[in-house]
Amino acid sequence: MPSHTTILLLAAAAALSLTACEKKPAEAQADAVRANADAAAANIDAKADNMQNQAKDTTATDTAADAMRGQADAVRDKGDKKADAIEDGKVPAPAPAPK
Repeated sequence: MPSHTTILLLAAAAALSLTACEKKPAEAQADAVRANADAAAANIDAKADNMQNQAKDTTATDTAADAMRGQADAVRDKGDKKADAIEDGKVPAPAPAPK
């Protein structure tokens, strides 16, 4: 059975392939950055959940899982900031693909 992360990555790829055709390169790149950051963060969150579900020592495990979720939040924040910079023109967008 595919994991939630695999399903999320496939959904993000499908959404990007549909929206990339309609958007400017900078918008498509920003969306891709956000999707990649969200997928990476979801993977970290899933690992934290798995660790908590399989652990016996709840105090230490909860602390470690909370730290992992903090890392996931940081990954999302970094992705959002980079995507915002791309949309604002602070980071150059890639040239359009030749047709």
